Amino acid sequence: MNTDDPSAPEQAPSPAGTGRAAPEEALTAPDAGHRAIRGGMIRVLGYGAGLFLTALVTPFLLRHLGVAEFGQYTTVIAIVTMVQGLTDAGLTVVGQRVYVHADAERRRTLLADLLGIRLVLTPIGIAFGVLFAVLAGYPNALVAGTVVAGVGVILGVTAAALAMPLSVELRLGAVTAIDFARQLVIVIGIAVLIAAGAGLLPFFGIYAVAGAVAVAAALVFLGTSSWVMPRFAWSEWRPLLREALPVAFSLVVTSTYVRALIVICSLLASEHETGLFAASYRVSEILLGVPQMMLGAAFPILAHAHAANRDRLAYALQRMGEAALLVGLGIGLVLAVGAVPIIAVLGGSEFAGADDALRIQSVAIAGAFVTQLATASLIAVQRNRELLLVNLLALIVVVVLGFTLIPLWGANGAALAASIGEVVLAFAGMTLLVRAQPDLRPDLRYVPKLLLAAGAGCLCLLLPGSDAIAAVAAVVVYGVLAWLMRTIPDELVDALLRRQPLAAE
Repeated sequence: MNTDDPSAPEQAPSPAGTGRAAPEEALTAPDAGHRAIRGGMIRVLGYGAGLFLTALVTPFLLRHLGVAEFGQYTTVIAIVTMVQGLTDAGLTVVGQRVYVHADAERRRTLLADLLGIRLVLTPIGIAFGVLFAVLAGYPNALVAGTVVAGVGVILGVTAAALAMPLSVELRLGAVTAIDFARQLVIVIGIAVLIAAGAGLLPFFGIYAVAGAVAVAAALVFLGTSSWVMPRFAWSEWRPLLREALPVAFSLVVTSTYVRALIVICSLLASEHETGLFAASYRVSEILLGVPQMMLGAAFPILAHAHAANRDRLAYALQRMGEAALLVGLGIGLVLAVGAVPIIAVLGGSEFAGADDALRIQSVAIAGAFVTQLATASLIAVQRNRELLLVNLLALIVVVVLGFTLIPLWGANGAALAASIGEVVLAFAGMTLLVRAQPDLRPDLRYVPKLLLAAGAGCLCLLLPGSDAIAAVAAVVVYGVLAWLMRTIPDELVDALLRRQPLAAE
């Protein structure tokens, strides 16, 4: 997964007075790939730590609020989270790509423009969320909660926009610290309010406090010399929004097409089958953040190499492809072999039938890693049209399969539709990438080796004893065979062992 190449362009000097490396210096340095790999690991660990803390406090929150109020709390958080995703409008990845290629002055104005866009689009989105809450007849506490939590979203997206230069400069530890600080404040706030016996509304205020903390952390990591004020200039916004819209639509389709299966399941299957699929989907939804964190760390390098060094881009994509399939199959293997204990821990005996659906969806998780690589690559090489076509194809496939398979097999049919859709999305994305950029065609000799290793790991299901032990054994078998067949990138091993990065050959 190393992105380093001896033919990389000369490094640019650091911006005067910032004390930080210029993007060119960070992205073309000999250790850039090493830093991206380590940064991706840090992002995944931070994401996992946040999930762990949330998992610790959630049972207490559920008992404190009760079923009805916890459902109301979850509803409001779902509304503002959807608004956050929709109003991102592809600006994060497109902004990174433009930032990589801009000069120092344009970077400052670009950051100001992105802040301005976020501070316009997000409040508008929150206003629609509040309007929805009113029209849906939600109680006043939920309407007010949407407003308060919406303030937290506005502050959160502001922090994300401010942190963009840190991502481009591969200061991914700082980016992780900002995200984790926000999550930690939410968890601590929930614990304090539970101890104080607070009602529902104050819990939404935690998100506003957490957003303010994230903004403060981003400003500290940036340094005062890099602070900018938002700029409200439509003439400058228009090209950014025009470029971001196809990406935004594609990302929305990617994040919603599996949710469409839940809706179809609710229409064509029983409530029990819908609940079983929802349980398996919840597990996979959590894990989908892993490829985003892991592979997203290297996106600035891909964007820079597209314009500056095509050989380096091809090398990076080859290594990232190897690492993506390696990790994706490993996580999918854990789900396939350990489905029973995973569902038992998360849902209890009531959701016992969801283990088969989770096993089927393990294929979707493995495919999601390749899909994330294809998506990042298409955006990096500015093939937005192909990205849009791929996601529309996946949506059509999933909907058609959903209406076909769910009436036949319920939750398992929905899981099968999700897995087939993800594999189609991954295959089509990589195919269109290679058609548009033939010089990026990967060497796929590692694929059958990894599939063979994963197949051998699946045989651990036949071992006597618990499925939890079988899942551990499966990972060990898979890892050993992958190592023996030399399918683990050396750069990944070097990063894990903290060794100096290797130069690309």
